[in-house]
Amino acid sequence: MDSNTRLSELIPARDYSNLNRQDCQLRVWLPDPAKRALEEVCEINETSMTVYLTEYFATYLFGSHELLRMRSGGVGLYEPKPVTRYNLESAGVPAEPNLGKNIFALKIWVPEKIKGGLRSLAERAGVTLGEFTRALICAHLFGHEYGEGKLMNNAMLNENVAQDWENALIDNEAF
Repeated sequence: MDSNTRLSELIPARDYSNLNRQDCQLRVWLPDPAKRALEEVCEINETSMTVYLTEYFATYLFGSHELLRMRSGGVGLYEPKPVTRYNLESAGVPAEPNLGKNIFALKIWVPEKIKGGLRSLAERAGVTLGEFTRALICAHLFGHEYGEGKLMNNAMLNENVAQDWENALIDNEAF
């Protein structure tokens, strides 16, 4: 029995259509330590931030088992995909507790299903998509000491600048 068969027998098949498309922009402010750690992790793994974070978010939403199942079956994230677009910029924002200022404006293109899944979880947690995503990335990079609960419970001193930037494309996004 090959690994694809073993993986397929554990849970029912899921719909991964369009998961290989990076058709939605995800924008989040990251503190400098998170930016540097993310750069180091991507360099060591010889991958882009877009690919690395898309796989991480897929694992967070669907599980490690499902990511392996997609990889072994060549479906979902691992189907041939259109051209990947991403853009990285630096800008200044107010301080984030414990990790310094959010000075790295991360913009990556992710599948709509992943952005929608993260948005749904953020809404259930009562925070913005940017806050939720930043907390996930920081928890993934540094552990839960800097993770979801701690970051989401400590509001930024002046979150309006970052929030306006994160939501700037809501009216202009094409889904």
